[in-house]
Amino acid sequence: MTTYSPNYTGPQWKIARVELDPETRTPAATVMEPTELAGPTAFWPDGTTSYLLHFHGGAVTSWTVADEADTAVRALEAVRTGEEIAPDTLRAYMRDVRRLETRMTALKEELLLLAREPGPNGRARLTFREIGEELRQHHSTVAERHQRIVDGDPAPWRNWLTQHTARAALYSNGGELPRTPEPPREHETNVYDSEEEPGKVLARCRCGWSGTAGTNTITASRQGKAHEGRPEA
Repeated sequence: MTTYSPNYTGPQWKIARVELDPETRTPAATVMEPTELAGPTAFWPDGTTSYLLHFHGGAVTSWTVADEADTAVRALEAVRTGEEIAPDTLRAYMRDVRRLETRMTALKEELLLLAREPGPNGRARLTFREIGEELRQHHSTVAERHQRIVDGDPAPWRNWLTQHTARAALYSNGGELPRTPEPPREHETNVYDSEEEPGKVLARCRCGWSGTAGTNTITASRQGKAHEGRPEA
């Protein structure tokens, strides 16, 4: 069952106490069942349609967007049907639509940043032209906006969007930019304790090469660097 805010005066379902069958613990009477189900969409006998959203986010982000989107849908219906909208309701419509618009701007620009960050192959996930095609903007306009964000001019609601995530430290307030992932090198050495000769150390390489065991970590490290430079030697 779905119910709107108690402050909403339009049509809405009522919360009702339903007697349960003492044996099966199922409702003894059906209040209302959908006439048709299509994935997350339900069609009800009273002519209304509901759409179920699934999200893991808490009340700070996902739930907030869903609640404001619900207001926007009701405002859309009110405009299309030509119903008289009370001043307080009209103010609520304007307020939530404005908030939703600013949150969507923050999300759109975060997707722009993500699209230009290096993906698994080390290259940007999308080109500026590809992004421009989806946003219906010239690629130069997209590139200019991206640069302004990188220079410290993010969307006003970006902090709200990225709070409590690893992305919050990126791009703003001196945060670092995403680094291009480096592919693993074939020859990369480090100094380890020798398992065969306790008290000694030696350099080992990812390729399986091992240096001479000794007591000096600096000497072992130099052997490893020499191997990285000339692995065939």
